[in-house]
Amino acid sequence: MDQDLKRISSELRLPQDSRERIRTQLASCQRQQEDIPMKKTLLKTRIPLIAAAVILAMAFTLTAGAVAVQFFRNDIIVDSREDIPDSADGSTPSAVGITSPSGNSPFTLEEMIESSRFKSDGWSSKETIGGGGLVYGYNQWDDFKLIDNDPALRSRLVSRADGAEKMEYTAENPASLMDTLTGRVTCDLSWMGEHYNYVPDGNFTYVVTDPEGGYVCELLSALYAKPDGSGYVKITLSNTIPKDNYATPTYVIDGSYETAYYYTNSDGYEFLVKMHNGNIWADCTTNCASASLFGAYLTQNEIEDILDNLQLSIQE
Repeated sequence: MDQDLKRISSELRLPQDSRERIRTQLASCQRQQEDIPMKKTLLKTRIPLIAAAVILAMAFTLTAGAVAVQFFRNDIIVDSREDIPDSADGSTPSAVGITSPSGNSPFTLEEMIESSRFKSDGWSSKETIGGGGLVYGYNQWDDFKLIDNDPALRSRLVSRADGAEKMEYTAENPASLMDTLTGRVTCDLSWMGEHYNYVPDGNFTYVVTDPEGGYVCELLSALYAKPDGSGYVKITLSNTIPKDNYATPTYVIDGSYETAYYYTNSDGYEFLVKMHNGNIWADCTTNCASASLFGAYLTQNEIEDILDNLQLSIQE
């Protein structure tokens, strides 16, 4: 299977419109913004999960020193649109986001490989230096300096006229990229490497700094395939500077996905898991960070096994 992935990775050439379709859909994560009035009503919350996390953190604080409590900002599952509450201050109803599936079948593994390899395949090309827009204003770049083109761990410094910089890395094996992150959000990919086949060079990381050298954001993206090639999963970690005003919550109407539920992994992080028409999404969002899975043709048990073995760590 590993040789097959290498062959597919080296031979695959998708049309440009197909590449853009994949990247656009991955970036949007199936999110559709709808203008609907908020209703004043009680919300079906995740109090048991959040309360458990707080209690656990307090227990550790008493026994082993201070522990940061994570406040999860995942999409909120409600029974219907009427269960979406009005704004906290009781002001005029405003637009809210509702996440819903498109109904499309999953991308093929070949399409995912092509999309995920665009950085490594174009490592010496100025055409691939874009990206980094986790924070507004950091998506466009002017030039780059190639530092290392060794497939084991490539590196380059992307820059622009105002002094902002982006350190980018890609590698044959995504596990080689973990030390390129700052430690604000991280995981261990050892278990993934034992149970899934990484896609050669289908991964990258970057860390962005502002014109004064201050931290802006970082991201890791890594693609793995099931050993028999029947499914795949893309792992994405990201972190940004703290958000003073977090965006309006986004909601999921119960029943719009075939499956939608909250799952707290072995590290104590809450994920919203959604499954529909062969697609899977699992997202954990906090004020600054996000850890997510996007994939196809995985069972619920397989998703939870991955989440439990990520050894995820978010420092806020």
